[in-house]
Amino acid sequence: MNRPILCAAILGALSLAACASPEPGTPAYTAQQEQKKQEARTDAIKDSVSEMPSWFTSPPIDEFSIYAPGTSTSADLQFAEDKAVLSAKRALADRVNSRLSSKMKEFLAESGAGENAQVTAESERVTSNLITEVNMAGYNVTQKKFVPAGTQYRAYVLLQYPLGNANRMLVDQVNKNGVLQGKLHASKAFQELEKDIQDARTSKVDGAKVEAPKGE
Repeated sequence: MNRPILCAAILGALSLAACASPEPGTPAYTAQQEQKKQEARTDAIKDSVSEMPSWFTSPPIDEFSIYAPGTSTSADLQFAEDKAVLSAKRALADRVNSRLSSKMKEFLAESGAGENAQVTAESERVTSNLITEVNMAGYNVTQKKFVPAGTQYRAYVLLQYPLGNANRMLVDQVNKNGVLQGKLHASKAFQELEKDIQDARTSKVDGAKVEAPKGE
Protein backbone atom coordinates (compact mmCIF):
# COMPACT_ATOMS: atom_id res chain seq x y z
CA MET A 1 0.00 0.00 0.00
CA ASN A 2 1.50 3.32 -0.98
CA ARG A 3 1.87 6.14 1.55
CA PRO A 4 -0.99 8.48 0.34
CA ILE A 5 -3.54 5.68 0.52
CA LEU A 6 -2.32 4.62 3.97
CA CYS A 7 -2.59 8.19 5.31
CA ALA A 8 -6.09 8.55 3.93
CA ALA A 9 -7.15 5.29 5.58
CA ILE A 10 -5.75 6.39 8.96
CA LEU A 11 -7.46 9.79 8.77
CA GLY A 12 -10.75 8.13 7.83
CA ALA A 13 -10.54 5.77 10.78
CA LEU A 14 -9.76 8.63 13.16
CA SER A 15 -12.69 10.64 11.80
CA LEU A 16 -15.11 7.75 12.29
CA ALA A 17 -13.87 7.24 15.83
CA ALA A 18 -14.41 10.91 16.61
CA CYS A 19 -17.97 10.84 15.25
CA ALA A 20 -18.95 7.63 17.05
CA SER A 21 -21.25 8.11 20.06
CA PRO A 22 -19.84 7.10 23.43
CA GLU A 23 -21.27 3.98 25.01
CA PRO A 24 -24.20 4.44 27.44
CA GLY A 25 -23.12 4.42 31.08
CA THR A 26 -19.71 5.88 30.40
CA PRO A 27 -18.68 9.33 31.74
CA ALA A 28 -18.38 10.54 28.15
CA TYR A 29 -21.96 9.49 27.40
CA THR A 30 -23.27 11.24 30.54
CA ALA A 31 -21.40 14.42 29.62
CA GLN A 32 -22.77 14.28 26.08
CA GLN A 33 -26.38 13.90 27.28
CA GLU A 34 -25.99 16.78 29.73
CA GLN A 35 -24.61 18.97 26.95
CA LYS A 36 -27.63 18.16 24.77
CA LYS A 37 -30.02 19.06 27.60
CA GLN A 38 -28.21 22.34 28.16
CA GLU A 39 -28.39 23.18 24.46
CA ALA A 40 -32.12 22.38 24.43
CA ARG A 41 -32.69 24.66 27.46
CA THR A 42 -30.72 27.43 25.80
CA ASP A 43 -32.78 27.12 22.60
CA ALA A 44 -36.02 27.16 24.61
CA ILE A 45 -34.97 30.33 26.46
CA LYS A 46 -34.04 32.04 23.19
CA ASP A 47 -37.41 31.12 21.68
CA SER A 48 -39.26 32.34 24.78
CA VAL A 49 -37.46 35.69 24.75
CA SER A 50 -38.01 36.20 21.03
CA GLU A 51 -41.76 35.55 21.43
CA MET A 52 -42.15 37.78 24.48
CA PRO A 53 -44.71 40.57 23.80
CA SER A 54 -43.64 44.17 24.33
CA TRP A 55 -46.43 44.79 26.86
CA PHE A 56 -44.94 42.05 29.04
CA THR A 57 -41.52 43.70 29.33
CA SER A 58 -42.89 47.26 29.34
CA PRO A 59 -46.42 47.33 30.84
CA PRO A 60 -48.55 50.42 30.12
CA ILE A 61 -48.43 53.32 32.57
CA ASP A 62 -51.32 55.71 33.08
CA GLU A 63 -52.98 57.66 35.90
CA PHE A 64 -56.18 55.63 35.90
CA SER A 65 -54.97 52.02 36.28
CA ILE A 66 -52.28 49.72 37.60
CA TYR A 67 -50.99 47.02 35.23
CA ALA A 68 -49.19 43.77 35.93
CA PRO A 69 -47.97 41.08 33.49
CA GLY A 70 -47.74 37.37 34.20
CA THR A 71 -46.51 34.24 32.43
CA SER A 72 -46.50 30.50 33.01
CA THR A 73 -46.30 27.17 31.17
CA SER A 74 -48.35 24.00 31.15
CA ALA A 75 -49.14 21.06 28.91
CA ASP A 76 -52.76 22.24 29.10
CA LEU A 77 -53.53 25.57 27.38
CA GLN A 78 -56.22 26.71 29.84
CA PHE A 79 -54.09 25.79 32.86
CA ALA A 80 -51.17 27.75 31.40
CA GLU A 81 -53.41 30.83 31.19
CA ASP A 82 -54.82 30.30 34.69
CA LYS A 83 -51.33 30.06 36.17
CA ALA A 84 -50.21 33.17 34.27
CA VAL A 85 -53.22 35.12 35.60
CA LEU A 86 -52.47 33.98 39.15
CA SER A 87 -48.87 35.13 38.79
CA ALA A 88 -50.02 38.52 37.48
CA LYS A 89 -52.57 38.87 40.33
CA ARG A 90 -49.81 38.44 42.90
CA ALA A 91 -47.80 41.20 41.22
CA LEU A 92 -50.92 43.35 40.92
CA ALA A 93 -51.74 43.00 44.63
CA ASP A 94 -48.19 44.01 45.52
CA ARG A 95 -48.46 47.15 43.36
CA VAL A 96 -51.84 48.09 44.79
CA ASN A 97 -50.43 47.63 48.30
CA SER A 98 -47.51 49.90 47.49
CA ARG A 99 -49.87 52.56 46.15
CA LEU A 100 -52.07 52.44 49.26
CA SER A 101 -49.04 52.82 51.53
CA SER A 102 -47.69 55.67 49.41
CA LYS A 103 -51.02 57.50 49.38
CA MET A 104 -51.44 57.23 53.14
CA LYS A 105 -47.94 58.69 53.69
CA GLU A 106 -48.80 61.51 51.29
CA PHE A 107 -51.95 62.35 53.29
CA LEU A 108 -50.00 62.33 56.56
CA ALA A 109 -47.28 64.58 55.20
CA GLU A 110 -49.66 67.13 53.66
CA SER A 111 -51.91 67.31 56.72
CA GLY A 112 -48.96 67.77 59.07
CA ALA A 113 -50.07 64.74 61.09
CA GLY A 114 -46.94 62.69 60.47
CA GLU A 115 -45.38 63.65 63.82
CA ASN A 116 -48.46 62.63 65.81
CA ALA A 117 -47.70 59.16 67.18
CA GLN A 118 -51.35 58.18 67.55
CA VAL A 119 -52.24 59.26 64.00
CA THR A 120 -49.19 57.49 62.60
CA ALA A 121 -50.07 54.29 64.46
CA GLU A 122 -53.68 54.45 63.23
CA SER A 123 -52.58 55.09 59.64
CA GLU A 124 -50.30 52.06 59.78
CA ARG A 125 -53.11 49.92 61.17
CA VAL A 126 -55.59 51.06 58.50
CA THR A 127 -53.01 50.57 55.73
CA SER A 128 -52.23 47.09 57.05
CA ASN A 129 -55.94 46.21 57.07
CA LEU A 130 -56.36 47.52 53.54
CA ILE A 131 -53.44 45.49 52.27
CA THR A 132 -54.87 42.37 53.89
CA GLU A 133 -58.31 43.02 52.38
CA VAL A 134 -57.18 44.02 48.88
CA ASN A 135 -59.67 42.43 46.52
CA MET A 136 -58.45 41.75 43.00
CA ALA A 137 -61.96 40.94 41.78
CA GLY A 138 -62.06 44.16 39.76
CA TYR A 139 -59.16 43.27 37.46
CA ASN A 140 -59.42 42.91 33.67
CA VAL A 141 -57.31 40.76 31.35
CA THR A 142 -56.43 43.30 28.66
CA GLN A 143 -53.84 41.28 26.71
CA LYS A 144 -52.97 37.61 26.26
CA LYS A 145 -50.64 35.61 24.04
CA PHE A 146 -49.83 31.88 23.71
CA VAL A 147 -46.64 30.41 22.26
CA PRO A 148 -45.28 26.85 22.05
CA ALA A 149 -42.63 25.99 24.62
CA GLY A 150 -41.27 22.57 23.73
CA THR A 151 -44.05 20.13 24.51
CA GLN A 152 -45.94 22.78 26.53
CA TYR A 153 -47.77 26.07 26.06
CA ARG A 154 -46.47 29.35 27.43
CA ALA A 155 -49.13 31.94 28.27
CA TYR A 156 -48.50 35.66 28.63
CA VAL A 157 -51.21 37.86 30.16
CA LEU A 158 -51.57 41.52 31.16
CA LEU A 159 -53.94 42.52 33.96
CA GLN A 160 -55.39 45.98 34.53
CA TYR A 161 -56.77 47.15 37.90
CA PRO A 162 -58.67 50.49 37.94
CA LEU A 163 -57.20 52.88 40.50
CA GLY A 164 -60.71 54.00 41.40
CA ASN A 165 -61.25 50.69 43.21
CA ALA A 166 -58.18 51.19 45.41
CA ASN A 167 -58.98 54.86 46.00
CA ARG A 168 -62.50 54.07 47.20
CA MET A 169 -61.17 51.43 49.59
CA LEU A 170 -58.68 53.90 51.04
CA VAL A 171 -61.17 56.75 51.50
CA ASP A 172 -63.84 54.48 52.99
CA GLN A 173 -61.40 53.06 55.54
CA VAL A 174 -60.14 56.51 56.55
CA ASN A 175 -63.69 57.81 56.97
CA LYS A 176 -64.50 54.90 59.27
CA ASN A 177 -61.58 55.78 61.55
CA GLY A 178 -62.38 58.66 63.93
CA VAL A 179 -58.72 59.47 64.64
CA LEU A 180 -57.75 59.70 61.00
CA GLN A 181 -60.87 61.30 59.61
CA GLY A 182 -60.35 64.74 61.16
CA LYS A 183 -56.59 64.79 60.63
CA LEU A 184 -56.39 63.57 57.05
CA HIS A 185 -59.36 65.58 55.82
CA ALA A 186 -57.05 68.60 56.18
CA SER A 187 -54.90 67.13 53.43
CA LYS A 188 -55.50 68.68 50.02
CA ALA A 189 -54.61 65.36 48.38
CA PHE A 190 -57.28 63.58 50.43
CA GLN A 191 -59.90 66.20 49.60
CA GLU A 192 -59.14 65.94 45.88
CA LEU A 193 -59.26 62.16 46.00
CA GLU A 194 -62.59 62.24 47.83
CA LYS A 195 -63.99 64.69 45.26
CA ASP A 196 -62.84 62.50 42.35
CA ILE A 197 -64.59 59.50 43.88
CA GLN A 198 -67.78 61.46 44.51
CA ASP A 199 -67.74 62.79 40.94
CA ALA A 200 -67.31 59.26 39.60
CA ARG A 201 -70.22 57.99 41.69
CA THR A 202 -72.41 60.91 40.58
CA SER A 203 -71.62 60.38 36.91
CA LYS A 204 -72.57 56.71 37.24
CA VAL A 205 -75.92 57.62 38.79
CA ASP A 206 -76.59 60.26 36.13
CA GLY A 207 -75.61 57.82 33.39
CA ALA A 208 -78.00 55.24 34.79
CA LYS A 209 -80.79 57.83 34.81
CA VAL A 210 -80.13 58.74 31.19
CA GLU A 211 -80.05 55.14 30.05
CA ALA A 212 -83.14 54.11 32.03
CA PRO A 213 -86.12 53.22 29.76
CA LYS A 214 -88.88 55.79 29.69
CA GLY A 215 -92.37 54.79 30.68
CA GLU A 216 -95.15 55.43 28.21
